[in-house]
Amino acid sequence: MKKVLLISNHVFHYRQKVYNYFFDAFQKDGFEFHVLSDSYQKVDWENKFIQHTEPFSVQGYCKQIKAMKPDVVIVFLHLKDKIMLPIIYYCKLHHIPIIYWNHGINLETPDDKTKNAIFHFIHDRCDALITYTPEMRQYFTDKNQKKLFVAYNTINLSGIDKGALPSEGETKSKYGIKEKRVILYISRLMPYKRPDLVIEAFGGEKDIAVVIVGPGMSDELQKRVDAFDNVYYLGEKYGDEVDAIYKMGDVFSTPGHIGLAVNQALFWGIPIVLLKGRHAPEIYYMKDGKTGYLVDNEEEYKDKVLTLLRDDQLLEQMSKVCLDVYDNEVNIDRMYDGFIEAIRYCKK
Repeated sequence: MKKVLLISNHVFHYRQKVYNYFFDAFQKDGFEFHVLSDSYQKVDWENKFIQHTEPFSVQGYCKQIKAMKPDVVIVFLHLKDKIMLPIIYYCKLHHIPIIYWNHGINLETPDDKTKNAIFHFIHDRCDALITYTPEMRQYFTDKNQKKLFVAYNTINLSGIDKGALPSEGETKSKYGIKEKRVILYISRLMPYKRPDLVIEAFGGEKDIAVVIVGPGMSDELQKRVDAFDNVYYLGEKYGDEVDAIYKMGDVFSTPGHIGLAVNQALFWGIPIVLLKGRHAPEIYYMKDGKTGYLVDNEEEYKDKVLTLLRDDQLLEQMSKVCLDVYDNEVNIDRMYDGFIEAIRYCKK
């Protein structure tokens, strides 16, 4: 069987679930799917994809490629990962098609001309390119558009049985949540994501619970949580535990910045409210006024969340649109399609 090798930096738990899905999909298309990385997040499930671990070094990685003899190599690395360019040149020298999966540029420094020039230099030397959304095509030069493919970035939620999870009432009882409506903040607790705004805007609000899940709780933020009876910090949750928490949510908000949590909120039919600003590429799936709201300021932010929570008909209407958008735009099959199209382009 032909082999696809993905070379990645640290592989987070959500990527491992994506790669498990890819393993099955690639098998149907006649490929064996391997992942080579220096580290993997520890998970409590068995991975399907063929996993290789090797500390970053040019010699070690080239040795792995030589031994494996992949038909295609995909690199998913940062500029700071100094093994990337030597790997690309090694593959070119040995006539192994090489695909670069990336944003196009560093979205944190979009105006850095030096970095952008390096990215474009790398793009030029790869046989195909994969990016996250159609909007990100703008970060690739015109001459590389023909070899650029969109793999709509998402997470693998296909194994979740919504009906098998505890009911909303059971989950509320488990965590001592008494309020009727629930605002969810599920993400890392970073200042730029504005967990402070969710707490200050809705702390003390009658019959509304603010439920916070994620790593990074600081002493200062914990004091803000403790100041309100209707604000609950549940710690880090994964797997069935976090799915049950999503199931009880009414509105989702990490107001300052959102990424793949967009995908999860849409899967659960939960409208999203965010401040306008710089968000991750997955903001592409956010439909202002349909799956939630993108607002200009903190006053409008609070008003839109309260409007949703106090209007059952509007909340139900937006929830249905969220589910439709997930089914039609965010399904993991669309992500895999971008990968297999890039591989077929290379194999031509």
